[in-house]
Amino acid sequence: MKKEKDGSAAAGVTERLGVTLLKHGINFALYLPDQKECRLNLYNRVTGKQLFSLRLTNENRRGNIFSVFIKTNQFKKFFSDSEDWLKKLGYLYESRRGEFLDPCAPLLYGREQFGKKKTERKKLFGGIINSAFDWEGDEPLERPFQESIMYKLHVRGFTMDSSSGVSCPGTFFGITEKISYLKELGINCCLLMPVYEFEESLESKGIYDKINYWGYTEDNIHFAPKTAYAFQKEEPVKEFKYMVKALHESGIEVMLDMNFAPGTNTIVVLECLRFWVKEYHIDGFRLSNSSVPVSIIASDPVLGKTKIISEGWDYKIPPEKNKTFINYGESNQNFSNTAKRLLRGDEEQVKEFAGQFTSLSEEAGTVKYLTNHDGFTLWDVFSYDRKHNGANGENNRDGQDYNYSWNCGKEGKGGKNVLALRRKQMRNALVLLLLSQGTPLMLAGDEFCNSQEGNNNPYCQDNSISWLNWGKVSEEHDITQWVKALIDIRRAHPVFRRKEPFRQMDYIACGMPDLSFHGTSPWYPDYDHYSRQLGIMLCGAYTATDRNLYDASFYLAYNFHQEMQDFNLPKAREGEEWVLFLSTAEAYCWNIKNQEAVIESAKEESFSLEGRSIKIFIARKELKK
Repeated sequence: MKKEKDGSAAAGVTERLGVTLLKHGINFALYLPDQKECRLNLYNRVTGKQLFSLRLTNENRRGNIFSVFIKTNQFKKFFSDSEDWLKKLGYLYESRRGEFLDPCAPLLYGREQFGKKKTERKKLFGGIINSAFDWEGDEPLERPFQESIMYKLHVRGFTMDSSSGVSCPGTFFGITEKISYLKELGINCCLLMPVYEFEESLESKGIYDKINYWGYTEDNIHFAPKTAYAFQKEEPVKEFKYMVKALHESGIEVMLDMNFAPGTNTIVVLECLRFWVKEYHIDGFRLSNSSVPVSIIASDPVLGKTKIISEGWDYKIPPEKNKTFINYGESNQNFSNTAKRLLRGDEEQVKEFAGQFTSLSEEAGTVKYLTNHDGFTLWDVFSYDRKHNGANGENNRDGQDYNYSWNCGKEGKGGKNVLALRRKQMRNALVLLLLSQGTPLMLAGDEFCNSQEGNNNPYCQDNSISWLNWGKVSEEHDITQWVKALIDIRRAHPVFRRKEPFRQMDYIACGMPDLSFHGTSPWYPDYDHYSRQLGIMLCGAYTATDRNLYDASFYLAYNFHQEMQDFNLPKAREGEEWVLFLSTAEAYCWNIKNQEAVIESAKEESFSLEGRSIKIFIARKELKK
């Protein structure tokens, strides 16, 4: 180990972990609670030659943080004046256990190619951000939960397939090339699976024939954007910022899925999240409850208008009251499991679904999804009864055993009748998700029936199993249009995106409660063991569309019995009548951009509802006879 060349290095500052470029030098700060001293090794990362090494002792330590400030002239003497020396500078720390990467490094060199084995790549180094970026006034969008429509995607898998038609496949730039598609679909928030530096190789676990495609691992550099996801390998920071800025310009928020190992220091987690918000203008994060105390993070003043999503709230630390912006959201499997069981016709699901469909919280956002990265895609939910994970090489033992799926009569590919039923079930499922209360979260590709061939755990599949097949957009045009129509309905009618929970009372004396449940007969919900029918009425008088107008009322009828059922409609408000608005059996949906075109629809007091289908009625002014 080389000794210090001179004693010009001074004690650094500990307010910001990692490495920070300052006016006259560079500050290094490392959280290292279990060591009495360590070394900072500086390298020319291009040649691999060590430039010099500094020993960090108690003089460089405050609490559990080692820090040092090194003047610029100490580096420049190792490089010519014409060289961009900061891009060539790399660093590592060293303890008795050997050299190691700074877990808070804002940049990482050495993993430029995705999926490379450790034996096939160069030595890894931490790097320094030295690229100015003009945000042109951009800031996080701060959109409320109830106005958000989320879309979860894997950066590489989103555009890696040649069918994507982008010029920069599998990259941050690739996402920007699909912004017009996202905007047309109606998405206004992208939740990205891990985009920080994670180790793709599984060699440390004794696995040599597979890679970690998703990024959910404990070997992470959480502060650094993943260079392998950048088209311009020398400028991953700029490319990521450009993506965020471009999405923001189109009104689309950017949230990150952050996976911290259990036991990670909470202050380090807070430092990391603040860094992404300040440096990259990130709008929010999804966190795991098992790794960090999300209640503390959600109450952090710096993150006060940053969305924080987790599986549930730690009520030992109550949420802040009277907040002008609710930044904490809950998201778990409850809605997904109940909705999928209802869709396949399971018993005893009606009452549970009634609660899940309308559930809201005064203290937190409620994020609901049907499918997620760790399970079947929505098309596969209706195509497979069991998982087909043989390609993972684990004898089909990995992945969830209980998917609450139903193959509609045939496993995998089906005939004409099976495919027709699957498409109807797709329409049903999308209604359940996109017109439920709370914030809907879609899995990328579900809007065009993307399939993973029955694999419900493709964590190691960097291939066509996980990559989106964009050719399906034209093949499944009707389903994509169905999604667009439902999102348009959600945006046009705030009754589907309330801010506060329902009271199920007529508290404004309009003659109708804000929410009511029904069965095949009005006002008598049937929660019997064998029931598969439900009616939900949403009164628009409780939801203003602007200062002077209130939303329309809606009646939603569900029949997930295999046979047709007769329903009676409850009476509409005085002077109004029910008009058919949507039917999943006929793939009919009200054209909200041309409402008068179908205003002549017949008035109905009773109707028949085909098996496994949904009808929605809207209350309109009664036509004079």
